[in-house]
Amino acid sequence: MTARTPKPQDGASEPRPRSTQLRDRELQRRRSAMLSAVRTLIRKGGVQAVTMRSVADAIGASTTMVYSLFPDKATLISHALKRDFTELSRLLLEAAGDSGSATERVRRVALAYAKHGLTHPLQYRLLFMEQRPLTTIENAGIEYGNLSEDAYALLCGLVQAMASERGLDVPMQEIQTVAQIIWEGVHGLVALRLTIDQDPWFQRLPLDEHLNILLDVLLTGIDARWAHLPGASKNTAKKASSARK
Repeated sequence: MTARTPKPQDGASEPRPRSTQLRDRELQRRRSAMLSAVRTLIRKGGVQAVTMRSVADAIGASTTMVYSLFPDKATLISHALKRDFTELSRLLLEAAGDSGSATERVRRVALAYAKHGLTHPLQYRLLFMEQRPLTTIENAGIEYGNLSEDAYALLCGLVQAMASERGLDVPMQEIQTVAQIIWEGVHGLVALRLTIDQDPWFQRLPLDEHLNILLDVLLTGIDARWAHLPGASKNTAKKASSARK
C-alpha cells in the first residue's frame, strides 16, 4: 500500500512551509539583536545615542530592516525596555498580594519598588531617570491594564480600593492623580538615594523607616483631601483613620 499524507482535521491549520519558519526565526533573531543594541546604546550614550541608523549599524543591517520591524525610534526603545518593566511589574504584583487592607498593600508595593530600584540602580535610571521619546499605547510593547506588565495600573487599582475602603466613590481622574502622587513620592526617595545617598550633609534613616514616614505624610494628606470630596462624612473620616493603620 502507498502511504498517504493525512489531511488536517476540520479547524486544524496547515503546517507552515519550512522556508516561512526559517524566515520568521531570522526576523526574530534580528529583532532581538536590535533590542539588545538599543539597550547597549542607551547605557553608553543615553537615549540620544539611539537612532534607527545607529541600531542598524550596530547589528550590521540596513535602516530599512529596522523600519520593517519597528515604525519609529520611540517604539524601538519602548520594546527594548519591556523586559525591565515586566520584571518590575511582576515583582510589585507579588508584593501587593491579596491579604491586608489596600493601604497595607500600597505600603508593601512601595517598599518593593524602592528596594528594587536601589538594588538595580542602572536599570532604575534607564527606566525612570532617562527621558525617552513617547510612543502610543498600541506600540508600547506593554499591555495596557495588564497588572503583570503595567505597574501603574496596579497602583491605580490599589488607590481605588483605598477609596472604596473609606466608603468613597472617587472619580477616575482623582484616582490617577493620587496614584501619581504616591509614585512621585517614592520615586523621589529612590532617586535621591541613588544620587546623593553617601553625602555626609544628610543624616538618613534606614530605608524602611524613612519610607513609612513618607507614606504616613502622603496618606494623611490624601485622607485630608478626600474628606472634602462629595459623599465624605465623619463616618468616612473614621474609616480613613483606621484604614491608614
